[in-house]
Amino acid sequence: TPLYSSAASDVYKRQGYENNGSTNVATVWKNGSSQNLSDGSNTAYAISVFVYNNDVYVAGQEYNGTNTIAKVWKNGVAQLLTDGSNSASAVSVFVSNGDVYVAGREHNGTKTVAKLWKNGIPQVLTDGSNDAVAASVFVSGNDVYVAGKENNGSKDVAKVWKNGTPQTLSDGWNNAYAASVFVSGNDVYVSGAENNGTTYVSKIWKNGTSQSLTNGTYYATTNTIYVSANDVYAGGSEENGTTNVAKVWKNGGAQILTDGSNNAVVNSIFVDDGQLSIENIADPQNKIALYPNPVQDVLHLAAKTGNIKKIDLFSITGQRLKSWGEETAINLSQFPSGSYFVHITTDDGKTIVKQFVKK
Repeated sequence: TPLYSSAASDVYKRQGYENNGSTNVATVWKNGSSQNLSDGSNTAYAISVFVYNNDVYVAGQEYNGTNTIAKVWKNGVAQLLTDGSNSASAVSVFVSNGDVYVAGREHNGTKTVAKLWKNGIPQVLTDGSNDAVAASVFVSGNDVYVAGKENNGSKDVAKVWKNGTPQTLSDGWNNAYAASVFVSGNDVYVSGAENNGTTYVSKIWKNGTSQSLTNGTYYATTNTIYVSANDVYAGGSEENGTTNVAKVWKNGGAQILTDGSNNAVVNSIFVDDGQLSIENIADPQNKIALYPNPVQDVLHLAAKTGNIKKIDLFSITGQRLKSWGEETAINLSQFPSGSYFVHITTDDGKTIVKQFVKK
């Protein structure tokens, strides 16, 4: 199973900045070519990127001379999520059915508040009585999941919010945080870390039940999570006694990526597995039948109610590849092996998203 590879031809760097000699400029790279998102007059950072329908969305922050402003850039054009009266940051972006979701935080003058913006409209996830941070957002069907942490007055508690309702992942006796969330079928996976009283242990929570990835001897963290079929991948780092070693865990088993001579960490992970069938997305009632999956050449589609009016094929990164009209079978022989999405529009105007694998 290859890691960090995509079936799409365009590769976007997840986050970044470049110093112009005096300040940091928010930057996104496509296939090695850079695009500046800020003009360099103030310090700015790009933290998360998402591609949808050939549009590139980047979440981050820019300093206004007094505070940092949470921002999302669409194809290089900035939208301000906060007014700059208090410090704020946007740290994760996810686009679903044309809606742009951004997770982050904003200071209220006293404490930091975990926030979610949908199309620029803020939703407060915490009441502001204690510091909190929203670190990751994932949309599955009509459900929006946000992972992060909230202080309970003395310790940071790892949390995941589903449609604004929090679920506590750690018991609050020791500091913990949730860094990334991924939803596969009916299962919610969250990666993060929890202090054992001495150091931090890398953890995964599946539907609220925790699994430790490290034994607690050395400091460790898990920053990102990705689920492909029945395999769960997490990325982060673990100290070796001297430096941080970049690691990927597959179903709890560690793979060491660096030799430990210098500090290293995994911040993002993507899995492309052309041999495995992947669960349907955003069609919990299975209104659209899609078969075979995996498919060799011709993919068949059938609506249980109504008729199919349009089919759009997307790469795993959100690039539109081809469109069809009222078809019940589409020929995919021209496309390479990998994972894809189809957006299926029915005659009631609704669009259902399905994921499949091409052999």
